[in-house]
Amino acid sequence: MIWQNGNFEDNGTVSPSDRGFLLGDGVFETLYATSAGVAFFENHWKRLTTALDLLEINTPYTAHDIHAAGQNLIHHMVSNNKTDAAQAFVLRLSVSRGVSRGNGGRGLAISPDAQSNWLLTAAPCPPPPKSVTLHISTLCRPSANLTSRIKSLSYMDNILARKEAVAAGADEALLLNEVGHVTCAAAANIFIFENKQWRTPLLSDGTLDGIIRGEILTRGNLDGAPIREESLTLARVQAAAHIFICNSLTGAVPVVEINGVTKEKSPAMQAISEIHKSGVVIDV
Repeated sequence: MIWQNGNFEDNGTVSPSDRGFLLGDGVFETLYATSAGVAFFENHWKRLTTALDLLEINTPYTAHDIHAAGQNLIHHMVSNNKTDAAQAFVLRLSVSRGVSRGNGGRGLAISPDAQSNWLLTAAPCPPPPKSVTLHISTLCRPSANLTSRIKSLSYMDNILARKEAVAAGADEALLLNEVGHVTCAAAANIFIFENKQWRTPLLSDGTLDGIIRGEILTRGNLDGAPIREESLTLARVQAAAHIFICNSLTGAVPVVEINGVTKEKSPAMQAISEIHKSGVVIDV
């Protein structure tokens, strides 16, 4: 079962003229959830609606509508014995601009009467990896691009970066911006440990404003070591004593190798490995 535009259905439908399908014109959020609620839901909702406002895509639903829909999808899976009640879930919320009426729905011009298309799905969440290896991507993540700051439906650069990393024998890609500063992984933020401090790239360098990244920053320190945001050169990242990446589904995962250079796991990882599970919101 899925939820689409306010209705629960067995199968969703997407118009062949939908701009999300044709052009990647829209945004998405991926959320960690349990049968009790959705983790850091307010943070996800704020990031989503901020992106929709920037793109001038209409928002006909409330935070409560989406949270309740997600919980109903999960409860449906549990009640139909498709999964265990203790299972973790991943909710995927995709929002496209919808269908532009002018010119048969084709072209780049945006029709003012386009109605956004909302789709929410639920699936069991796979267990996070114990560790990951990184490959430095040849693809650039431009710091000034809006698409570097939102979770656009057009995720081709991230897809190609991950493909390149896997072809090189690594698990994940590390992307740099136009001046060679580290930004983030293809699907995660990055933190490094140097000089007894944890550091993470600036948002202005083209880094995605990750939900777990933000939660870690609010803590102020990890295992007694302060956390700072600043521009990071590739050389500093490669020389760092410890590295981890984080996102909403895996929490914090240690990096054990970057382009063939071995890294040690930090003792601080034990305290934050399941940080993505700590912010479950029961209702909004």
